[in-house]
Amino acid sequence: MLLRSKKHTNPLFDPERLRLLLGEERADRALTDPDSVDLLTWNVFSTLDSHRDHSWLAYRLQALGGPGVTAPVRLSLWTGAQREPLLRPPAAYVAHVREVAKAHGGDDAAVSDFAKPVEVPVRLESPGVLALIDTTVGTVARGRGGRDRLVELIDVGIDAARRLGNTLTIGVVYASGTAAAAQLSARVNALRDPHILAEALPHRPSLPTITLRELSWQQLIRTWHNEADYLELGGQPVRGFLELCRRRGLS
Repeated sequence: MLLRSKKHTNPLFDPERLRLLLGEERADRALTDPDSVDLLTWNVFSTLDSHRDHSWLAYRLQALGGPGVTAPVRLSLWTGAQREPLLRPPAAYVAHVREVAKAHGGDDAAVSDFAKPVEVPVRLESPGVLALIDTTVGTVARGRGGRDRLVELIDVGIDAARRLGNTLTIGVVYASGTAAAAQLSARVNALRDPHILAEALPHRPSLPTITLRELSWQQLIRTWHNEADYLELGGQPVRGFLELCRRRGLS
């Protein structure tokens, strides 16, 4: 059954495949919510993954994954929580939260949300590099239990990258010119300071080198448009999507 709504529908690429990935309810929100970040994430990253020139795609994605990104690149969407590979908070972090909660009269139920696996919108894997990329439009997302989202991704990403023998990059895509963009950019810059990062992760006695990257949707969609001839876009409402991005100030 095709996804349909009596409301205005967004130009969503391959909605049936998205429904299989996310479930009908969430995919329907991407079709009908004018501010859906899932729409942007899906239309841009699922099609970038079809790029015919793997080396050129890797070069373009260095903007989010850092200079170590090389071909071949693999992009996976919305993994970590319900889709493999899972991203579980480290046991030391859960123990730390439990100690803090008990000191304030809480119990194990109060920290249960902090122990759940974490979803990441875009997982980028390249030889030697694992990049976890968050996406947002007009809000600053919070992590499990209200945790700092960037710190959460760093924490779960360290162990995931170590298992692969890769370095870790954390990226964030936001809409330039918004309050959320200014807040996220400031936080990215702050967490590049090893002392501030160490204070945010007191349960980790040592930290590897971590790259943090930020990119606006405006820049990313320009890149996507420039590469459109090399993507598998047959039959997709490309013109409608670009017009939507223009109306939202994203291109």
